[in-house]
Amino acid sequence: MRPTRIDREKVETRLAAGHWSRDTMVGRYAAYARDFPDGIACRDREIGLTWRRLHEVTDRIAANLIARGIPRDGRALVQIPSSTRETVLRIAFKKAGVLGCFAPMQWRRRELDHTFERIDPSAVFVALDSMDDDGRRTWLEGTGVGRSTKTLRVALASELPPDGWSSWSDLVAPPEGGDGRDRIAERRFRFDEVSLITASSGTSSLAKLNEWPEAAQICIGRGIAGRLGMREDDIVGMFAPMSGAAGVLAWTMTGALPFACVFPPTFEARALLRLVEDARITVATTVPVVLARLAREDLGSFDLSSLRALRVGTGAAGLEAARRIEDLTDCRVVVASGAMECPGFGHADVDEPVALRLDGSTGLPLPGCRLRIDDDGGAELPAGEVGHVRVSAPFAALGYWNDPEATRAVWSDGWYATGDMGVLDGDGRLTLLGRSREVVNRSGHKVLPIEVEREIARHPDVFQCAVVAVPDAEYGEVPWAFVQARDGRTIDTEGLAEVLRSGGLATYKIPARFVELVEFPRVGGNKIDKKRLLDMVLAA
Repeated sequence: MRPTRIDREKVETRLAAGHWSRDTMVGRYAAYARDFPDGIACRDREIGLTWRRLHEVTDRIAANLIARGIPRDGRALVQIPSSTRETVLRIAFKKAGVLGCFAPMQWRRRELDHTFERIDPSAVFVALDSMDDDGRRTWLEGTGVGRSTKTLRVALASELPPDGWSSWSDLVAPPEGGDGRDRIAERRFRFDEVSLITASSGTSSLAKLNEWPEAAQICIGRGIAGRLGMREDDIVGMFAPMSGAAGVLAWTMTGALPFACVFPPTFEARALLRLVEDARITVATTVPVVLARLAREDLGSFDLSSLRALRVGTGAAGLEAARRIEDLTDCRVVVASGAMECPGFGHADVDEPVALRLDGSTGLPLPGCRLRIDDDGGAELPAGEVGHVRVSAPFAALGYWNDPEATRAVWSDGWYATGDMGVLDGDGRLTLLGRSREVVNRSGHKVLPIEVEREIARHPDVFQCAVVAVPDAEYGEVPWAFVQARDGRTIDTEGLAEVLRSGGLATYKIPARFVELVEFPRVGGNKIDKKRLLDMVLAA
């Protein structure tokens, strides 16, 4: 389908500027199958595919989807663990002209029902073996999928699928009535068409569904690959789910270079480190919580000599974990910031010196991206002033699927309001200071949670922390801190408050209360769910 927030003139402008090209992921993968037929494209514990075999399998699945009546621009809702099969589906969908929407495994009935209603899928792909007993399976077999007789249901399961469902083997079999490749050529997406729906993991409401043109995916992949110094012979560890930003953005780099993607069976830290050893992984992508867990391990007991770069989003405890990894290995940690709506508005470069790369900022924006910091009234602020982050980029999503009101709320004149507070230095490097809605207004004094979180994270007993605004009868709002101790440690909350005072933190920024947690609630298995933390406070 054509994007809803860009016209032909803007498309030509992006082409002329060199930000967009007429390349597509399908075209790039076909070239890899021709030029590197026996090179490994992707593998996991069960399946390994060369570029030639990947081309053949995705052709078959695309032809089967077309033969089963999935319309051009039809949608597919997918909830499966990150694996080689996910790569296969992403390319097969693009060949068949089907928009895939990949849901995190942590989503339950509420999130799935919302997304199903929003996109009205023609096909649903699920891993029944991985579903918890929480009603999702009943939903899929009954009220959810049953609303439409046209919905194809595909089960990735070790046992035979339920009645009325198709299996993975059904889709990879030769399609009836010929191979169907002639139909693929007319169905696959053009460079300027929306070819993917991504789900942003907001903490205050149900996920927003973003429209992603094919050219934007190629553009962001090329930009990230440049900042990481990627090579054709790289072996990339996908240490984050591809349903989230960290994973899918790493995957878009395959539109630039034919490196191999390796999917771990689990995101447990020791298993990831063993996979680096066994697969000789050279570059990996992950999220802050996994980075922190990796840094807690005895890194010297693993052979990590192959790993030269680790890409990770920002987090309060991330810098200390990053510095520890760099001190104990030859790996360089590359921090990045962004949103599913617009990634890459800050991204360090692997070749920058560590003092610059891990200076607390998220680096410079990727090529073609423009940043500005606005005051509360929308006026642009100079470098060094704290304000609201707005961004415009050729690799941004082009709006929310089937939701013009939500689109208008955050996009204006080509600029996306990220909802972040931040500051630009004189060189244009961005430092994020927290979400706008999370700023604590303590009797007129503004407290940026990330500033307090970074001070708390320096304490040697603290593994993770989060600061939220809590209603207060006297001050209006006060900050509360939630903390998780490192393994084998305990948190002395009174002592922690004193450490913050002695460290020079202003009195009004000291949390009014510290709450110790065994584990943080998370959105999509990654971001700390601050809304649930506040709900815990209010329910107490």
